[in-house]
Amino acid sequence: VGVELQQLYVTVVRDDRRVLDLGEDDFRIIDDGQDQELVTFARGDIPLAAALVLDSSGSMAGERIEAALAGAKAFVQDMRELDEAAVFLFSDGLLRSTDFAADSAVLEAALDNVEVSGRATAINDHLYLALKRLDSRQGRRVVLLLSDGADVHSVLGMQDVLWKARRSQALIYWIRLEGEGRYHGGSFNSTWRNYLENKEEWELLEQSVEDSGGRIVSVAVDDVEDAFREVLAELREQYVLGYYPSNIRNDGSWHEIRVRLRDAAGSVRTRNGYIDF
Repeated sequence: VGVELQQLYVTVVRDDRRVLDLGEDDFRIIDDGQDQELVTFARGDIPLAAALVLDSSGSMAGERIEAALAGAKAFVQDMRELDEAAVFLFSDGLLRSTDFAADSAVLEAALDNVEVSGRATAINDHLYLALKRLDSRQGRRVVLLLSDGADVHSVLGMQDVLWKARRSQALIYWIRLEGEGRYHGGSFNSTWRNYLENKEEWELLEQSVEDSGGRIVSVAVDDVEDAFREVLAELREQYVLGYYPSNIRNDGSWHEIRVRLRDAAGSVRTRNGYIDF
């Protein structure tokens, strides 16, 4: 009675196209090496709560911030009746935020008249904030992080964010702007961290995205709006699998989850596990 239902949001891809015609008998769930009984199954559109976390630091000036705002507006304009979202604009601190709202007009207003500010980027702090705010929301929870660089100013380290992400059921999508001068791979020194420490922070951010069941979408400026629409389309076309773990220990250990297809062909993406607490 006390075991919490684990819900998995599952994307299945075959030949670069999402597969939408599978039934519950096509899936096998493995939790720490043990097969699990599937107790809930749904597919298609499930209401979502989205945190739109947009880098608004100085490096985003000009066409970059314009593309980011256009992408976020496209996302909220395409939301459906039971969907909701919140906006977080950040640089070295939080510049602007909203409560979660279902009214696209309210959200679009928060995306108007935005000016970039600050030279530093605090991704860790604001990704953690978004995950924390999502804790109280219902349904499918998702973070869309858009940034053109790496963290150089957060109080929190990525280990803290990874800890939070592993205790959340939120998906994380990182829309990563490409271009010259970006800190790809964390290959730089900064005030707080040296080359190797920044590289580790970058890799932990990538791991947080992967563990959540989301993905990294690397795009040029001209493709940002399409990236937001593509992520929303993917969210609309996922399977939702629910099960009660048979091997709960309440010891803070990490449970590795694997979802396999029994007979159908295709690759499966979902979160990699959860903390047993």
